[in-house]
Amino acid sequence: MFCIRSQSMTKAFINTRRFCPSKLTSGLRQFSNSSSRLQTIPVQVSATGTGFVQKVSVPGKPFQFSTDAYTVLGGKESHPSPIAYSLASLSSCNQVTGSLVAKNLGITIGEWNVEVEGNLPTDVFVGGKEGNPNWKSVTLKARVQSNLEGGNDNPQFQQFIAEIERRCPMTALFRNSGVVYSSDWINEPL
Repeated sequence: MFCIRSQSMTKAFINTRRFCPSKLTSGLRQFSNSSSRLQTIPVQVSATGTGFVQKVSVPGKPFQFSTDAYTVLGGKESHPSPIAYSLASLSSCNQVTGSLVAKNLGITIGEWNVEVEGNLPTDVFVGGKEGNPNWKSVTLKARVQSNLEGGNDNPQFQQFIAEIERRCPMTALFRNSGVVYSSDWINEPL
């Protein structure tokens, strides 16, 4: 089999994705016309486990973590639960997104303090009833140090928060899944 390639990197990627087997293109990263911007970020995890404990790793990286279930569910709580990790993902993704947004807006950011609280009904998840096992509600509270004066009333801080919430993949995942999502942001001086 052969690959059809064109002159530009973007067209070459599109053409190789269209006409080459996936094994040949799996290591390629897709770029826009600006070579500094990724159009997609490939993400993969793999896991092994028994019972309630699972060891998760990121292929090609030295990252590993483990999960367990709460004792009330039959686990031993030897590791955080996947439920806790989902809230941790929301917290850390907001910080990563916020760091990107701050850079875009020319805002200097210091320390982040984030708390996330969720209410997870157990009727479907544990009890096996029909319905949606999703979170009922999730609240994110974030205190962010910035160089913006005027506290929360600063219009640039309001723009900063609006952009984080618009661009954060985990916030979108929670909101678009029907969860009652709320957030409270506090701007603190650096």
